[in-house]
Amino acid sequence: MYTRINDWHKITVSESDSFNSSLQVINKGGYQLALVRGDDGKLAGMVTDSDIRKALLNGVNLDSPIRKVMNTSPLIVSPNLDDNEAINLMQLNHFFHLPIVDALGMLVGVHVSPTLCTSEQRSETFVIMAGGRGKRLMPLTANVPKPMLPLQGRPILEHIINRAKYDGFSNIVISVNYLSDVITNYFGNGSNLDVKIDYIHEGKPLGTAGSLASLPDHTRSNHVVVTNADVITNVSFGDLVLQAKRDDSDGVIAVRSHEIQNPFGVVRSKGNILTGLEEKPIYRNQVNAGMYVIGPKLLELLNTNSYCDMPDLFGFGLEKGLNLQVFPLHENWIDIGRPSDYEIACEMHN
Repeated sequence: MYTRINDWHKITVSESDSFNSSLQVINKGGYQLALVRGDDGKLAGMVTDSDIRKALLNGVNLDSPIRKVMNTSPLIVSPNLDDNEAINLMQLNHFFHLPIVDALGMLVGVHVSPTLCTSEQRSETFVIMAGGRGKRLMPLTANVPKPMLPLQGRPILEHIINRAKYDGFSNIVISVNYLSDVITNYFGNGSNLDVKIDYIHEGKPLGTAGSLASLPDHTRSNHVVVTNADVITNVSFGDLVLQAKRDDSDGVIAVRSHEIQNPFGVVRSKGNILTGLEEKPIYRNQVNAGMYVIGPKLLELLNTNSYCDMPDLFGFGLEKGLNLQVFPLHENWIDIGRPSDYEIACEMHN
């Protein structure tokens, strides 16, 4: 199997390029990588998708030069290393990339793991939580469940299924409750979309995680991808699974940065002694983006037919000492929770 890619020039950037421009190269390149080349043509470092997401968590400014983020001492190999040797070396070190450097230190190529180069079907089950009432979108959802609201002529739910299919998922489970017949009658068994769709029918509202306890036994030995039915994004769900498997994680939450500005000047004091002033400070937090990877150990913490929301499930996992992680998003993302969100989503897709 070939690992040395021919179009590596398209994923090269210079040390002076910005974090943001390098991010665009990674997104367009398709290999989760940017190779950083110095003015002399030598390899200065490399930046992976994982490095980008960690930098976002650390609050790195998008205008910062990429050299502040790059790995300056990646594992490199010579041009004489064949593809099989490269695969073994990447598997041994849990790497997805090996820059190729000649005897003079010049960058001449890169090996990329077959995991990133193939678009094979994924074995993981893809679950869409579509049982909510969508109260904040009333009266739009009086007779139509929120996931079936039209977006560019197709239901929101169909956009999500197509994204999952694009990422290699073909085994879809939809958890339904409110006006469930509208969903099941439209999608059926999924054959019209070239996927297999099964349903979990909630007899009562079970929260954003509770219905996962009813997943078939054959799906529970593997990681499960879960998304809310009101989230539209261009993130690769396969990348979430990739992180979970690479880091042997029991659960992953996709997060995105959210800013809130205090409309007032903040005064700090100790007793009646003034210690500081800050005019309309901005507070930044990582917030839940409504997309998850759930491992078998985390699934085991759910009780059948019992209400449970995702924050509670991950809280139980923390109490048990499970390996739980976050996946920072830099991709487009919108949560269609309010009429204004729905209007924005419609404008974006038009």
